[in-house]
Amino acid sequence: MPPNPEARRPLTAWIAYDIGAHGYTLLVSGVAYPIYFASYVAAGRSNTDLLWAFAIGLPLLIAGFLGPWLGALADATGRRRALLLAMTVASAMATALLVTVGAGDVARGIVLFAIAHVAHLLALSLYNSYLPLIAAPNRFARISGLAWGLSYLGSIACYFLTLPFTRGGLGPDNAANFTGAFAVAAVFLALIGLPAALFLPRGVPNPEARDSAGPYRRILATFREWRRDRNVPKFLLAYYLVNDGIVTATFFTALTFRKSYGMEVQEILALTLVLQVVAIPATIFFGWLGGRWSQRGATNLVLVLWIAVLILMASAEGRDGAIAVTLALGLVLGSTQSLFRSMYAALVPIERASEYFGFHTFVGRASAAFGPLAFGLVSAATGSQRVAMASLAMFFISGGIVLAFVRTPESRIRKSK
Repeated sequence: MPPNPEARRPLTAWIAYDIGAHGYTLLVSGVAYPIYFASYVAAGRSNTDLLWAFAIGLPLLIAGFLGPWLGALADATGRRRALLLAMTVASAMATALLVTVGAGDVARGIVLFAIAHVAHLLALSLYNSYLPLIAAPNRFARISGLAWGLSYLGSIACYFLTLPFTRGGLGPDNAANFTGAFAVAAVFLALIGLPAALFLPRGVPNPEARDSAGPYRRILATFREWRRDRNVPKFLLAYYLVNDGIVTATFFTALTFRKSYGMEVQEILALTLVLQVVAIPATIFFGWLGGRWSQRGATNLVLVLWIAVLILMASAEGRDGAIAVTLALGLVLGSTQSLFRSMYAALVPIERASEYFGFHTFVGRASAAFGPLAFGLVSAATGSQRVAMASLAMFFISGGIVLAFVRTPESRIRKSK
C-alpha cells in the first residue's frame, strides 16, 4: 500500500465498503433469501428453480444495461461517490422491505429482490472503478485480493448476527422470524457501507466527457474505439463467460445442498461460514500470487480448479460431500473474481474508469443472466441439479480459451519488486 496516511485512507475505506456489501451477498443473493424464496415463498410450485432463475436474471439484465450509462455519467459529472451512496441506500431500503414478503408473495418477492439487487450491482460497479484510482498498477492484484479476502469478514459477522433469526429454520413457527435476517443485512450494509463510501475520493469531472453530447454519445464513441483495439472486449467476453459459471454456481449451491444433499437451512448457513473462513486466506494468497508471479498464470490455475470443483459438486454425496464442496468453493470463489478485477483495472483508461467498469457490469450481468436460466432449463429437463451443475464447466473452459487471446499491458501489471 502507499506509505503515506492520506493514500491509505481511501484504500481502507475501499476495503471496508467491500466488507459491508458482503453481508448482503451472503444473506440476500447467496443463501438465506434464495432458500426462503424456494422453501417458503414459492413452496409447493413445480417450477421453483425456474422462478428463482428469473428472479436472478431480471436484475442482472437491468443492471447490465444501466451500468455503462451510470458509469459514463459518473465520469462526466465527477459524482461517482454521490451515485455510489445513492445506490447503497436504495439497496439497503429494498433489502429491508424483504421482511414483508410472505408465503405465496412470489411476484412481490421477485420485484423487491430485483430492486435490491439492481442497486447492489450498480453500487459494486462504481465501487470497483475506484481500484485504478487509489492503487498503483503493480499493486492491483494484491490490493484486489486483500479487499476481496477481507470482505468475507462481513459475511462471517452477518452469519453470527442473524443466528437468533435463522437458528429455528423455516418451519411454520419460525418463518416470520426468519425474515429478520434480511433486516440485519440492510442495517449492516447501511452502517458499514455508507460511512466507508464517504471516505472515498470525490470525483473530478472529465472535461472531455462533459463536452460530449451526453453519456450515450460517450458510450457510442467507446464502441468505435473498440473497433480499432479489441483487447478490452475480448477480455470482457472471457471474464463473463467465466462469470456466467460463477454467478450460477453461487446462486444455486444453497438450493442444491438443500434439494440434492438433503441439508437443513442451518446446516447450509454453517457451511457457508466455513466457505468464508477458507476464502479469506485463499483469496489473499491468489492475489499475492498474481502480483508476485503472474496474474494470467494465477487465473489459469483457478480456472482449472473450478473444473475440479464442478466435478466434485456433481458426484459428491451426503454431508461429507457437502463439506468437501464447501472447502473447494472457498479456494476459488473470491480468488477468481478478484484476479479478473485486477486484470481489468490494468486495461481501462483511468479517466474513464467508471464508464469502463459500467461495461464490466453490462457484459457480465447480461451474460450471467444466461447461466442461471441454462441451469434452470437443464435441471428441469433432466430432473437433476447435479447434471445442471456439471454443465457449468463449459463456461469456464470457453472463458479460459478466449482469455488466452487477450494481451495484458505488462507495464501496468508488472511484478512487484
